[in-house]
Amino acid sequence: RRSLKRSGNIEKPEADIEKLEAGTEMTRKERISGSTHFGDNDFYEENPDEIGDATWSEVCRACCVHEPQEWLKIFAGVTVLMFFLYFFLLGLELLGTSAKVIGGCTAGSLFGDDTNPVAGLMIGILATVLLQSSSTTTSIVVSLVSGGLDVKAAIYMVMGANIGTSVTNTIVAMGHMGDGDELERAFAGATV
Repeated sequence: RRSLKRSGNIEKPEADIEKLEAGTEMTRKERISGSTHFGDNDFYEENPDEIGDATWSEVCRACCVHEPQEWLKIFAGVTVLMFFLYFFLLGLELLGTSAKVIGGCTAGSLFGDDTNPVAGLMIGILATVLLQSSSTTTSIVVSLVSGGLDVKAAIYMVMGANIGTSVTNTIVAMGHMGDGDELERAFAGATV
């Protein structure tokens, strides 16, 4: 019988702690949770009939056992992720609003009703190449549509934005011009 070391309200066997500190591999039968990890000594000897079905409470107990410091790190990571996601979306909103303010009123009259599809396509490609983001270009085009841009012209611009995403890859692939085989593979990879 193994002695248990208490850390808060989480029990950890001393043998597990000693093996983790020593860097030695464990077996499923030695681990308190009974879970199998890749690299265990008995990883390939496992019989599916021995494992059985786990309930959600067993899965939660085996996988979601963290000490307070670990929960604090997880919470801080999720908070930082949400913070940056919020400011990314705020930046997209400000970019779209500023595009609407700057060119929204004149965008509809600039392209008119008889829009050349090739011009709209080229505008989408150019905007995407300059901004390096088809999502940003599409957001700006959607804002311009709400500001008076014709939907037909916007469709060609969004198509151009989607084509513009591969321009950077193609430019990088052109760096392999010295070797024909490398160029062929790089260009094929860039246009996929």
